[in-house]
Amino acid sequence: MNNTNRQISQQDFQIGKTPSLAKAGIRLLSRFAMLVIRFCLVHWKEIAVTFYGSLMMGLWIFVAYNKIKGFEQNMEGMLRQPIPRSFAIFLAYAVPSSELIASLLIGYKRTRLLGLGFSALLMIVFTIYVGLAILHVWSDKLPCSCGLVIQIGWKEHFVFNAFLMLISCWAFLLQWWILKSKHNPDKINTIVRSKVTRSMPILRNGVWKNRDRFSSSQALTKE
Repeated sequence: MNNTNRQISQQDFQIGKTPSLAKAGIRLLSRFAMLVIRFCLVHWKEIAVTFYGSLMMGLWIFVAYNKIKGFEQNMEGMLRQPIPRSFAIFLAYAVPSSELIASLLIGYKRTRLLGLGFSALLMIVFTIYVGLAILHVWSDKLPCSCGLVIQIGWKEHFVFNAFLMLISCWAFLLQWWILKSKHNPDKINTIVRSKVTRSMPILRNGVWKNRDRFSSSQALTKE
């Protein structure tokens, strides 16, 4: 029996190589997805605070810019409010200044908690003011000095303000939670972590391994 050597052409080699490349690509994408999931599960509070803080900071800069740009119209609208004239003039300067201060406080890491709390306070005041207009405590035909590009009704404005108020309060609580967790054990996050790993068994063996090693190394360093 004659043994014949099979000659493998370049086309056959490429066909055999394609599935292995596809498997390697799928494996690489799955590992990248797992890294993203791990990062989001470990740092979800920081991600949420960054997102909500950026949203509020952008909003304050935008509305303050519009009020400063149209300062005469803003002053006229303030003077038509059911408040004393001197207080209306003060608010025409104080409101955009407060909004800029809130954006600056949010943008700086050391004052972010103060900025988010100040933003929540501003949104509570604005929401109460709009709510009183809806309840006809004063005329709901008064002009709105919110600084938005589009004009919306008082009811729509109340819903919009209430939504931003909840975002500001939630971001403030998350930032407070982050600062507290640096000094005290994060028991709540441990409960959340156990629930996540039970619901997603594929993450059970690997998601928190690096974090536990990092925590143990920190404890040894402190000792």
